[in-house]
Amino acid sequence: MLMRRFAIIRVPTNGPPALINMDSVFESEAEARAKLAGLEETQLKTHHTYLDIVAFEGNLQDAMSRLGIVF
Repeated sequence: MLMRRFAIIRVPTNGPPALINMDSVFESEAEARAKLAGLEETQLKTHHTYLDIVAFEGNLQDAMSRLGIVF
């Protein structure tokens, strides 16, 4: 059985969504949401992009590719 993990991605107005960095992958959705809240408070330029959380299983690079997310 594959373990479900959660990644924070950047979704720009123009262009494909992208994994923000390797430190944006979490074992629990709660951890991802806590990190996302901190990022939105301090680092987000809301007129250019927004952040989201995606759930995935298996290899990170393969999962991002299947979801159309730039790795």
